[in-house]
Amino acid sequence: MYLNELSRYDLRAQKYITSRQKSLLSKLDLFSVSDLLTYFPFRYEDRTQIESIRESLTKNKPVTVVVTVTGHQSIFYNRKSHPKISVQDGESQAFLIGFHRPYLLQSLHIGKKYWLTAHFVYKFNEIQTSSFDFEEYIEGEDTENFGAILPIYQLTEKLYMKELRKLFRSTLELYLPQIDDELPEYIIKQHNILDKKSALQNIHFPGSIAEMKRAKLRLAFEEFLAIQLAVTKKRIFFQTVHKSYRYEKRVLLKRYLTELGYEPTKPQRRALEETISDMVSERPMHRLIHGDVGSGKTTVAIGAMIFSAENGYQSAMMVPTEVLAVQHSEKMNSLTAPLGFRTALLTGSLSAVERKEIVEAIKTGEADFIVGTHALFQNDVEFNNLSLIIVDEQHKFGVEQRIALSQKTDNPDVLVMTATPIPRTLTLTLYGDLDVSLIDELPKSRLPISTKWVPHNKYDVMLDFIAKEIDRGRQAFFIYPLIEESMYLESKAAKEMFLYLQKYYKTLKIGMVHGKMKSSEKNEIMRQFHEGRLHILVSTSVIEVGIDIPNSSVIVIESAERFGLSQLHQLRGRVGRGIHQSYCFLVTASEVTEETAARMKIMTDTNDGFRIAEEDLKLRGPGEILGVRQSGMPELKIADYLRDEKLLTTARQDARIILEHDPELEKPANLSLKKGILDFLPGDYLRSG
Repeated sequence: MYLNELSRYDLRAQKYITSRQKSLLSKLDLFSVSDLLTYFPFRYEDRTQIESIRESLTKNKPVTVVVTVTGHQSIFYNRKSHPKISVQDGESQAFLIGFHRPYLLQSLHIGKKYWLTAHFVYKFNEIQTSSFDFEEYIEGEDTENFGAILPIYQLTEKLYMKELRKLFRSTLELYLPQIDDELPEYIIKQHNILDKKSALQNIHFPGSIAEMKRAKLRLAFEEFLAIQLAVTKKRIFFQTVHKSYRYEKRVLLKRYLTELGYEPTKPQRRALEETISDMVSERPMHRLIHGDVGSGKTTVAIGAMIFSAENGYQSAMMVPTEVLAVQHSEKMNSLTAPLGFRTALLTGSLSAVERKEIVEAIKTGEADFIVGTHALFQNDVEFNNLSLIIVDEQHKFGVEQRIALSQKTDNPDVLVMTATPIPRTLTLTLYGDLDVSLIDELPKSRLPISTKWVPHNKYDVMLDFIAKEIDRGRQAFFIYPLIEESMYLESKAAKEMFLYLQKYYKTLKIGMVHGKMKSSEKNEIMRQFHEGRLHILVSTSVIEVGIDIPNSSVIVIESAERFGLSQLHQLRGRVGRGIHQSYCFLVTASEVTEETAARMKIMTDTNDGFRIAEEDLKLRGPGEILGVRQSGMPELKIADYLRDEKLLTTARQDARIILEHDPELEKPANLSLKKGILDFLPGDYLRSG
C-alpha cells in the first residue's frame, strides 16, 4: 500500500484516536491517515545531551537537564496563586513558575528526580523559567519525551505536544509496516537516499540530526519528482500532437515592427522570434513570456497575433480584468486597424445587443483579434478559425478556464504571459511544461522609479510634492487596500481618502475606481484618466495589473504593509512607463513590525522584480504570490523552492530520462511511480491547457 492510498483511511475510523482528538485534528485539516503522516514537524528539539542550568544562561538557549525537586512555594499574580517549585541540578538552583498550572504541586514531588527541558533566565535576583517540559527520571529506564531528538509540531488550542507525539508513534507503529515505496529501487540506490519507511520514521522521530536531514532530502526529492513527472509528461504529450495551421506570410508583421515608433529591445525581438518559430513548426506552441512590469510583453503578443491574422486566422487574448481588456483592445486597435484588421472586445458588461453583434463577428471571422475576460470561453462563443490563444497574467486564471478556452479549437498555439517575476525554481515547477522566453531588459527610455518609504510626519510634504508634479503636467495614483473603512482593520480606505484628497487638492480633478463599481463606470473613469481629464485616480488594487498611463509619474500606496512584496512591485509598475522621472511612495501605519520595515527596505533598495519575488517567496510562500491553488499545482509539504533548487533540477533530469524510456510508466520497475504518485496528483495538473 502506498502512502497516498492512506488518504482513504478516515481518522474518524481509527479506534486509538479519541473523539476529542479527532475533533482537534480536524481543526488542523487532518482528516486521513495520510494527512497525519505527512503533517511534518516544523522544527526539532535535541534532548540527547544532558546539560546544566548555568549553560542555559551562558548560551541563551533551552537545555535538557536532570534536576531534583527541593521545595514547593507559591506566588500571587492577577489575584491568583501559582506554583513556584525549586529545583537543583547539582551546581545551580532554579525556580519553575507554573502560571495556570496548579497540578504541578502534585506532579513534581520533593526529593524526586525529573527530566526537564527549559530556557532559564536570570530574573528578580534568581534563576527561573515559566516555560518547561518535564517527566520523571528513573535510572536505566527509557523515556518517550527525553534523551532523544523530539519533533515540534504546529498545534491547535487544547491539543498538547505530548499527546500528538503519542498519536504519531501509534500511527507509525500501525501503518508503517504496510507502506510500500513509491520510488523504484534503482532511484534509491542511484542517489543513495532513504527508503520510504525509514524516511517517514526519521522525519517524525529521527535517530540523529543526520538521519533527520536525510529523511527531509528523500521526501523533498519525492515531492519534486512527482511534479516534474507530471509537467514532463504534459510536455511529451504536446510534442506528439500535430496542428493543421500553417503560417507563411510575414509582410504585415515586418510592417508592424517598422511602424511601432520605437526600437524593440533585444529580449523583445528574441521572444518574438522564438514565438514565431514555434508557430511555424508542426507542433502546437506552448510558450511562456516571462518579463518584469513594463518590459514590453504586449508588444510581442500583438506581433504574434498579427502574424496569425495575416495568414488568415483568428487569435484571442484572455485577460483577468475588464479594465485591462479595454486598455488592450484600444491599444491593439490603434496598432492593427491601419493594417486592415478588426479588434473585438468581449466582456461581461456588454448589453445583450452588443454581445450578440460581437459573438456573430467572432463566429463569421469578421473579427480578427478578440480580447476579453472569462466571457471568451462561454458556451455560445464560437470562433471561425482560431489558431492562437494568449493568456495575459495567466496565474489569475484557474486551470479549468484555460482549458475551456483551448477547447474552442483544435490544438491551438498557446502563449501565456506573466509580469509577476518568478524565481527559477517556481518557473520550472509551475511552467515546467512550457518553453520560456525571458524579457529581462526594460526599454532604454525607462528611468528607474524612485521609491520612498513615507513616515506619517512627512505625509503633507509628500502631498505638496505631488501637487508640484501635477503642476508640471503629470498625474498620480493613490492606492488603498480597502474600499470603505473597517471597524476590524486599521487601514485607510479609498472612499474616505477620496473625500480627503478632494478637500486637500481643491482645484484638482480626482476620480475613483474600485471592484464594486459597474464595469461601465470603471471604464469611463479610466478613460478620463487616460485622456488626462483627471489629475488623480484613487483606487483599490483593481489597477494592479497591466494598466498603462505613460503620463502618470506618481503612485502612492497607502497601508503598504497590507500588500505582499510582489503586489507592491506590480502596483509600482503602473508608473515609470513614460519619459518622465517617476516616484512611488509607500505609506505605512505609524507603528510597524520588523518584518514590515525589512519589506519596505527591499522595495526602496531595488527595482529588480526577481530579487523582490525571491524575498516575497521567503516571506509568504508561492500560494500567495501566484495563486498556486488555481494553478492546480500540488502544495509542497516539505520541499522548499529557494533552498532546494539543486534537488529540483535533479528531479527534473530524472523525470525526463524516466519518461523518455517509459512514457506511460508501464515497465515493472516504474509501476510504483504511476500507482503511488501520478495516480494521486490533482487531475487538473496532468491535463493540457
